[in-house]
Amino acid sequence: MKYRSPLQLLRAIWRRRLLRILLCLSLGIGLCAFLFLVVSFFFPLPEERLHPPPSVIILDRHEKPLRAFTAPDGMWRISSSIDDISPRLRMAVLSYEDKYFRYHPGINPISIARAAITNLKARRIVCGGSTITMQVARMMEPKPRTFRNKFVEMIRAIQLELGYSKDDVLTFYFNMAPYGGNIVGSAAASYFYFNKEQKDLSLGEAALLAAIPNSPTALRPDAPASLARQGRNKVLNRLLRNGKITREQFQETLAEPVPNQRHPMPFIAPHLTRELRKIYGAGDPDGKIVSSIDRNVQMLARDTLRDHLIPLRKQGITNGAVVVMDTRTREVLALVGSSDFFDREASGQVNGALAPRSPGSALNLFVYALALDRGFITSESLLTDVPVDYSGYKPVNYDGRFHGAITAREALSRSLNVPAVNLAAKLRSGAGDGSVHAFLREAGITTLTEPEEHYGLSIVLGGCEVNLLELTNLYAGLANMGEFAPYRLRLDVPRSAWVKPPLLKQGAAFILTEILTEVARPDLPTCWESSVNLPKVAWKTGTSYGHKDAWSVGYSPQFTVGVWIGNFDAAGSPAIVGAEAAGPILFDLFNALAKQKDSRWYIPPPGVQQRDICALSGMMTSPHCTLSKEEYYIPGISPNQICTVHRVFYVDQETGNRLCSHCRIGREYETEVFEIWPPKIATWMERSGVSLDKIPEHYPECSRFMAGVGPVIHSPSENCEYAIRQGV
Repeated sequence: MKYRSPLQLLRAIWRRRLLRILLCLSLGIGLCAFLFLVVSFFFPLPEERLHPPPSVIILDRHEKPLRAFTAPDGMWRISSSIDDISPRLRMAVLSYEDKYFRYHPGINPISIARAAITNLKARRIVCGGSTITMQVARMMEPKPRTFRNKFVEMIRAIQLELGYSKDDVLTFYFNMAPYGGNIVGSAAASYFYFNKEQKDLSLGEAALLAAIPNSPTALRPDAPASLARQGRNKVLNRLLRNGKITREQFQETLAEPVPNQRHPMPFIAPHLTRELRKIYGAGDPDGKIVSSIDRNVQMLARDTLRDHLIPLRKQGITNGAVVVMDTRTREVLALVGSSDFFDREASGQVNGALAPRSPGSALNLFVYALALDRGFITSESLLTDVPVDYSGYKPVNYDGRFHGAITAREALSRSLNVPAVNLAAKLRSGAGDGSVHAFLREAGITTLTEPEEHYGLSIVLGGCEVNLLELTNLYAGLANMGEFAPYRLRLDVPRSAWVKPPLLKQGAAFILTEILTEVARPDLPTCWESSVNLPKVAWKTGTSYGHKDAWSVGYSPQFTVGVWIGNFDAAGSPAIVGAEAAGPILFDLFNALAKQKDSRWYIPPPGVQQRDICALSGMMTSPHCTLSKEEYYIPGISPNQICTVHRVFYVDQETGNRLCSHCRIGREYETEVFEIWPPKIATWMERSGVSLDKIPEHYPECSRFMAGVGPVIHSPSENCEYAIRQGV
């Protein structure tokens, strides 16, 4: 080919050379790509090393840390996402470590060339030229710093960039960077060095964390003769030169103090967090377990328990436990297993909220709940409180006294044992359709592991074992108007998975709640209504035999709170009484919690109405009842018997004898109303010196009826079993 001028010839020569150069570059790039693919095929990226096992961290419902456990390799390693990392920390690291991170493919040739020249001059490795991606590769596969290993890091860096986004690589860096000792990752470092979450870091704190990974041993703040301040200031100077901060920010940050010791990791709710760790193991892939606990409520419950135990220790009471629930959701907001987890003398590591203990009379209200539900009683029904013998079992009241006839409301409020046992016996008999034992098991009490016969009637007086968490949840069922469901320690359990059909009618639960609301409070000299500033609470206490356990459980539409007071070695004390030892703690908590919620209270459900009843007998009024009062009742369920205590008799004016319809014909008489009590109550009242109405004897000349009363069987006692021996 002929060229018209030398210039054209020169252009053609350069064009051919350029084509050869481009061809060589293409072949070189292709060959490198091929070799890279071959290397990647035989030496794939060990992705599992990008996700080392994290520390398990238990969080509260607002994702505030409660407690953390070291990873299996003994490291403190708390995983976090890119959104959790402080923007200040990201800015400091990128500016100090790799300001072209967003633009290079994992390798920065200029930085590598500069580092190579520096190292050759020094005849040793004094500068790495590593990008953040290359540092992640080195942390993924730690190796001595040699030229060969540097080449491997470069290959791994390209693999990382091809497989992950820039934000992913940056997240790996913050989660894997060493911060001295067994602290790995910026999240753990933020807790240990600054006692805060990394998203809350100041500029000076972010600069320090950006510096430490360069030399974790020398720059860690808690090391002797630490160079932490110099390292931090070096980062700040770099930020100033790069225009990331102003001169004023630089000067202000230089004055920030540098920590010189580790802070302890949060250690809140140790009993609950240990339980969650046991149940859920490593938690989610990030090692996080989000609990239902509210950290503020937890610390409130813990501090309230500790404050009340100070004077109680002088009376031989060393420990206690508290559970606070959200009434509607059954989410456990606080669980205090003991007053001090580290108190060895008082066995502080025992979880008092889960320890099975005798509930005393804290369970007997469920006898009344079932009796109301089945239509055996109303709140004003008269119950028998006289000596009784159930096949050798003779229950007595806490004070050793009997009261003859007493309303269900008063019997429950005063925690009388005998009326509760009588109702429990009725529920077990053919007249009932379900025992207390069966109800408690269905309602969620798992500690009743023996058959019903093992406990007998004493189950309602504390002849069994329950734990505080399940007992509090049991009361939450009443607070939800008869809807019982499992408690929740985590927030990720859907409601549909735990709701059960109601075990009690709403009306029965409401009436029982009204009774429990009227119990006199230990923090007031009179009924709680004397102060409008205190919350309304339905509550009950219990004291176990031998004064070993004191209980107080209460609820409102917002909260359900349970308190146990006692000693883990089961030592008794006269001061271990539910109303006196546990009750004040209960109400201190409600008083504090009420400030956070509204004051809504229960209203009568559709199945509940009011009616007038005889003030003496608790039955429906007859024309002969002189006084009446109102009560709530469940139409079609509650008993509707007309009063039988007030009865009218015809009295002969001449003889004073009682006349019947046969013998009053032709005689002068007048009507009189007498109080006729059931035989058991009347017998007890007479023996106790109570004056009773004397019914006149029947007119002796009446030929239709025999005078006198029918026989009364005193022995054998009702329901007793006798063994007849042969030959006797």
